[in-house]
Amino acid sequence: MGGALTIAILFALSFGIVRIAAIAMRLTGLPENVARFQSISALTGTGSSTTESELIVNYPIRRRILVALMIIGNLGLVSIAGTFIVSFVDAEPVPGARAWQAVMIVTAIGITLLVITNKALDRAMCALVGIVLRKTTSLGKRRFQCMLQVGDDFSVSEHVYRGSDIVTIGALTSGARQLSFLAIRRRTGLQSAPFQDDTGISQGDVLICYGSDAAHNNFEDSLSRYGWDNQSGKL
Repeated sequence: MGGALTIAILFALSFGIVRIAAIAMRLTGLPENVARFQSISALTGTGSSTTESELIVNYPIRRRILVALMIIGNLGLVSIAGTFIVSFVDAEPVPGARAWQAVMIVTAIGITLLVITNKALDRAMCALVGIVLRKTTSLGKRRFQCMLQVGDDFSVSEHVYRGSDIVTIGALTSGARQLSFLAIRRRTGLQSAPFQDDTGISQGDVLICYGSDAAHNNFEDSLSRYGWDNQSGKL
């Protein structure tokens, strides 16, 4: 029974570590589905040669998170394998002992899966971990999604316009562009630079820009002001 319990605990810890890492990377601006997949990939050591990996490699904080996951993953897999082998070797030499040990291990893992795949518990855990990470780290301070980190303070990032009224780039930047606008992802497709100050931005448009973190934050402040819905009083 001890081996089954140990494996179940290690399995639950591995899942918890993946969720915490995924939430941490999501707070850096990475989409949740990408953050979760990359976390699982790093912990299990499977790797993935997708374009999403570039979003990790070019961002220092995300790299550090995945490196930690790789190290923990190797240690965890070794621990699980060792516990699994020892539990069978130490099983009592009586008929059915090893079969009973296997049943207990499968049962323990099954119960663990039922608990950790519960959507209500998962949402509650994610909310709690997100609050703790925001209060104890610098994660979640960025309001824009970083696509490519260039040095410590410069990046190519995405900004989403959520306002209901059409606004121009000139109005958003107050005539002084601190960012280089590279492209606008619209519902109709991707529009590439150059852009004029009278270029219109509609609700849901994603602006892809290059500049310093300070410039990105200032632009987010501008987007928030224009994104306010005066009729409903909500963003």
